[in-house]
Amino acid sequence: MKPPVTQSTEKSVTSELSGTRRQIFARLSVAAAGAAFAAQGCSDVQKQVSRVTGPNAPTYSPLPSSSQLESGVLRVANRVAWGPRPGDLQHIASISPAGYIEEQLGADKNYPDDPAVDWRVNALDTQQTQKDAPDAMYSMEYEQLLRETQQAAILRAVYSRRQLRETLADFWTNHLNIYALKSDGQALVPVDTETVIRPNIWNFPDMLLASAHSPAMLNYLDNQQNKRGVANENYARELLELHTLGVNSGYTLKDIQEVARCFTGWTIKTGFQRGQYEFDPALHDRSAKYIPFLNLSIKAGGGKEDAETILQAVAHHPATARFITRKLCMRILGCIPDHIHERSANAYLASHGDMRATLRPILLDGLMDPQCVKPILKRPLDLVITALRSLAADTDGAEELQKHLAAMGQPLYQWPMPDGFPEKPTAWSSSMLPRWNFALALASNAIDGTRVDLNAPVQALDGSASTEKKVEALVSVVLGLHSSDVEGARASSLVSEHWKHAQTRGIPDNTILQEATALLIASPSFQWKPA
Repeated sequence: MKPPVTQSTEKSVTSELSGTRRQIFARLSVAAAGAAFAAQGCSDVQKQVSRVTGPNAPTYSPLPSSSQLESGVLRVANRVAWGPRPGDLQHIASISPAGYIEEQLGADKNYPDDPAVDWRVNALDTQQTQKDAPDAMYSMEYEQLLRETQQAAILRAVYSRRQLRETLADFWTNHLNIYALKSDGQALVPVDTETVIRPNIWNFPDMLLASAHSPAMLNYLDNQQNKRGVANENYARELLELHTLGVNSGYTLKDIQEVARCFTGWTIKTGFQRGQYEFDPALHDRSAKYIPFLNLSIKAGGGKEDAETILQAVAHHPATARFITRKLCMRILGCIPDHIHERSANAYLASHGDMRATLRPILLDGLMDPQCVKPILKRPLDLVITALRSLAADTDGAEELQKHLAAMGQPLYQWPMPDGFPEKPTAWSSSMLPRWNFALALASNAIDGTRVDLNAPVQALDGSASTEKKVEALVSVVLGLHSSDVEGARASSLVSEHWKHAQTRGIPDNTILQEATALLIASPSFQWKPA
């Protein structure tokens, strides 16, 4: 269960998190002692509102057996889902990891979602405006638009029971990345999120077609400047390199140039219908085109169907199948086993880009085989969502929480380059301090709009006042591990040592509880998705 230390990057991360634990203890202890324990006294009205709009109450119960956890229960909770909420591991064990995967693959049709998702997301002004009057987005404060779009993503990830849908929503958002701070992006990205990504999560060709028509994407990659005689190649280049075929598939500059000519005239309306897609025939290059890599000829005299023909061709190309399934393997498995990659790519082609069929080899064959899985360092978003879920946090997902994501390097919808936030550990291992700060702030209720009740799991799983039992309860809730397991025992020993030392210094029990929780979130066992 312990992350490997064979690579230099992983060595440095693990060393920084565990090798200086004495300094970590000191840092967390001093800071936590002065942190305010916020939101202690809600009014009756606030409690009533929380009962209506808040998440279902967490279910604290003993963990599944160690053998069940190691057989895939903990693995699927951390890779199919955004980490387990209390009760999730028991649910996965009861129906088997494979059963949970099938449940998640069919969740859109068969699995009722948590009411907190609809209540909290639909209450956002941005959500209502993008549905009712997308053109009105331009009259709203751009900062609000971006903040509430981030908020919706966080709330859905934290509270949705359809966890695979939400992990895929993040995957596709990065795959079809748009930098919201460019031009009018903050007014366009919220619509893209709700009309391009989310309705098409399970079918890539449909998503690609919707993305090509997306004003947010056209604006970001300058296709409104792509005109007959002065073709702009930005969108065509990223379409082939990052969205479909992949950079090493074999296409050339000639292919990019010809594809760009097919997309001339794909632009964005101005005036009364500002921000909507428009095809302008007067800007379109109507001459014949030939794309060598695709061996595809486009007859002269065509219109918008020139580009739509390209989209169909690349969406169903074997290189696209290999490229997308390679990325999915890396995101879910942390590696690319050749036989799993091949099965998934073949399933993509046979199903015409259906993601349920494409994912089954990765999830049911790859994820269930420990030899096909490698540890993954959590990106900031993974860390934040996993922590919120494990502690059954009540959060609004708003600005104060988003500041922590930004400090860790992952402000949502703000990656400038078209390749999306990176997956490699080296991109996220340069500084652990913002992660530790988040862990402490969360555990000590120092994030406005977010609250955790650390006494609830201890009381539910402990029943006694002993330090040992309290630590066992925390380890089971935060890490999903038994204190008798090798990794759980290591974490329990470190936290127990700190707990006893803090007691001798006269630190209040509630503060020690906060510190202990923060230490577990800051530990390597939590920072990594185990194999």
